[in-house]
Amino acid sequence: MKPELIDILRMRWLRLRIYRYRGSFPVAYRILRNYVRIEAKRE
Repeated sequence: MKPELIDILRMRWLRLRIYRYRGSFPVAYRILRNYVRIEAKRE
Protein backbone atom coordinates (compact mmCIF):
# COMPACT_ATOMS: atom_id res chain seq x y z
CA MET A 1 0.00 0.00 0.00
CA LYS A 2 1.13 3.52 -0.72
CA PRO A 3 2.04 5.72 2.28
CA GLU A 4 -0.55 8.29 1.16
CA LEU A 5 -3.30 5.67 1.28
CA ILE A 6 -2.20 4.58 4.76
CA ASP A 7 -2.47 8.19 5.98
CA ILE A 8 -5.92 8.56 4.42
CA LEU A 9 -7.07 5.34 6.08
CA ARG A 10 -5.74 6.48 9.45
CA MET A 11 -7.64 9.77 9.22
CA ARG A 12 -10.83 8.02 8.11
CA TRP A 13 -10.52 5.54 10.97
CA LEU A 14 -10.11 8.32 13.54
CA ARG A 15 -13.10 10.15 12.08
CA LEU A 16 -15.24 7.02 12.21
CA ARG A 17 -14.18 6.27 15.80
CA ILE A 18 -15.55 9.65 16.93
CA TYR A 19 -19.03 8.16 16.61
CA ARG A 20 -18.79 5.51 19.32
CA TYR A 21 -21.79 3.39 20.09
CA ARG A 22 -22.38 -0.25 20.78
CA GLY A 23 -21.32 -2.27 17.77
CA SER A 24 -19.60 0.67 16.09
CA PHE A 25 -16.25 -1.11 15.73
CA PRO A 26 -17.47 -3.76 13.24
CA VAL A 27 -19.29 -1.09 11.24
CA ALA A 28 -16.24 1.19 11.04
CA TYR A 29 -14.02 -1.78 10.16
CA ARG A 30 -16.38 -2.87 7.38
CA ILE A 31 -16.51 0.65 5.91
CA LEU A 32 -12.71 0.89 5.84
CA ARG A 33 -12.29 -2.61 4.43
CA ASN A 34 -14.67 -1.81 1.57
CA TYR A 35 -12.85 1.47 0.92
CA VAL A 36 -9.51 -0.36 0.69
CA ARG A 37 -11.01 -2.90 -1.71
CA ILE A 38 -12.33 -0.11 -3.98
CA GLU A 39 -9.00 1.74 -3.92
CA ALA A 40 -7.09 -1.46 -4.72
CA LYS A 41 -9.24 -2.03 -7.82
CA ARG A 42 -8.52 1.51 -9.06
CA GLU A 43 -4.77 0.94 -9.20
